Amino acid sequence: MERSSSRLKVFAILVAIMFAALSTRLWFLQVLATEVYAQEAQNNSVRTAKTDALRGEIWTSDQYAKEEAGSSSATPLVTNRKSLEVRVNKQELIESGRAERVLLRLSEMLDIPVEEINDKLADKQYFDYQPKPIAEFVDEEVRFYIEEHADQFPGVDVVDASVRAYPMGTTAAHTLGWVGQIDADQVEEDAYRNYGNSDLVGKTGVELTYEKWLRGRKGVQRYVVNSDGETIRNLGEVDPTPGDNLVLTLDSNVQKSAEVALQEGMERARTIFDDDPDFNKYFEANAGAVVVLDAKTGGVVAMASNPSYDPRWFVRGLKPQEYRYLFKSPRAPALDRAFQQDYIPGSTFKPFTALAAVKEGVADLGSYYGCPAEYVHPGDASETTFHNWSTVDLAARPLNELLKISCDTSFYAWGSEFYNRYVQNQFGENNEPLQRDLRQWGFQHPTGLDLPGEVEGLIPDAAWGNAPEQKGTEQEPGILPFGWVPGGDILLMIGSGYATVTPLQLAQAYATLANEGKICQPHVVDRIVDDTGETVKKVSGHCGERTVPYTQDQLDYILDALTNVPKLGGTAYSAFQGFPLEQYPIAGKTGTAFRGYPFQDTSWFAGVVPANDPQYVVVAMVEQAGFGSDVAAPIVRKVIEGIYGIESGAPAVVTAGQD
Repeated sequence: MERSSSRLKVFAILVAIMFAALSTRLWFLQVLATEVYAQEAQNNSVRTAKTDALRGEIWTSDQYAKEEAGSSSATPLVTNRKSLEVRVNKQELIESGRAERVLLRLSEMLDIPVEEINDKLADKQYFDYQPKPIAEFVDEEVRFYIEEHADQFPGVDVVDASVRAYPMGTTAAHTLGWVGQIDADQVEEDAYRNYGNSDLVGKTGVELTYEKWLRGRKGVQRYVVNSDGETIRNLGEVDPTPGDNLVLTLDSNVQKSAEVALQEGMERARTIFDDDPDFNKYFEANAGAVVVLDAKTGGVVAMASNPSYDPRWFVRGLKPQEYRYLFKSPRAPALDRAFQQDYIPGSTFKPFTALAAVKEGVADLGSYYGCPAEYVHPGDASETTFHNWSTVDLAARPLNELLKISCDTSFYAWGSEFYNRYVQNQFGENNEPLQRDLRQWGFQHPTGLDLPGEVEGLIPDAAWGNAPEQKGTEQEPGILPFGWVPGGDILLMIGSGYATVTPLQLAQAYATLANEGKICQPHVVDRIVDDTGETVKKVSGHCGERTVPYTQDQLDYILDALTNVPKLGGTAYSAFQGFPLEQYPIAGKTGTAFRGYPFQDTSWFAGVVPANDPQYVVVAMVEQAGFGSDVAAPIVRKVIEGIYGIESGAPAVVTAGQD
């Protein structure tokens, strides 16, 4: 009993001593050492460093199939590579008071004129406090020197960066777009709220549309440093997650073939003399586009626009002359003419206006219609004369023959009937049968392509023609001073006047004609996959969700009629001489769109191949290049030869005065 009591006393004493020691320590920390530890806490801080994620790669469908099969020859359109970048914080540089000396040192070291560095620093798309890249892919020696002489380079830093690389060069440049440092306007947008001031973002093309998938997630590293910037301990890190990869619907071989065919076709057009009295010179053929669609899915197999540019320019930074070429030149090479510019379609419109005439009872598939050299709207007091391309009467013909020879005057007569119905019935805004039927094909509506900047074109109607801004005033006459007159519908029937479409819209309409009236939404991305190859998102053309209101017999009749256009007597015969039409039948339509001085005519051709089992739609358009049969049709021929591996033939140039 006594032994237990003694043990308890000893334990109590030990506990008392421990509490006394703890209290003493707490008093020391809270009273005597407060200032010491406060100073140490102030001198130490937690720093967070973010590591950029690799941006997702971009592949064509055929090359990605090789990649999945393990082929060493698989080549992406866009990948990444490392770069050492020199960046300058303009605000810090100015505040140092030594800007001139620093820029001179950088100019000598980087072999870049001071004026060029100043141009980059003056770029208004960035805030002054954002570090601006002035040189890429510099040597390690540059980094070492600047770091060792940091006091001589205030506001200057050399950083590791991941930049875009283009193994296929300029292929599909417009579709890809480019990336650049986030600009001042984007920083303020909700979509970029998690971005830093120096982050790279997509600016155009799929780089912009699919930015949130391509970007990836940054890595984070947290560590404690002292007042001298020395690391005391690491608090852990999260590795960056690479962006998802895009697999495009493009086929690299067809894309290259389309670009080459377009370039060569434009060069060839410049050797053709325009004997129109208003010009009397060679065709300028200054710009053009080619679109190849998968008729069954809406996938864009190829899309070329000329003039183009080199996306690699944006990796190293645009030189002044490159900037002027891209954004100041009247050639507008940054513009994708396949869907960002609309044009008068010419006779490529006739299959759709013919179907409208049949649907509305203005024409039928079993009758013959005259094809005189001239046409005057009945009752027109002004006796305005509309001319056919031929100066002689080509006799009465059925509708399929009218499409084959591209007769204008029979279509004029149908346009007159549509106008008369408008006058008699006053259908109301956006309800005139001809215009309503054309819009059902997708004209005057964006196709929904997954690329930015698509324009919608125009299907003019009475409401548009009678609008005050069209009619104008006594002081400023409008483009239609008398409002909507018969000529509006008459010219619309042959794709002339004020109607405009994009090459992509026209391709979509021909694909709908070939696909049993099912409308497919064009798209350039097939699917999005992660770095393991798993599909994250599948992109579809929503085929069949919308259809055009025609019978299959009507659609088949028109498509079959177009198979005669490349044959003897058709407007595209000269372009397809020697082509194996028996093996690869083509249903197509030429178009020559009058623009009026000072612009030469626009050359068009739209083709469906093979016509008996449509797989592809190919549309070519060249500005200021004359007849569709002379320029656009040979381009389409060459693209089709590339698709099927047909030995290339040389189409004859026989300017017959036809579309």
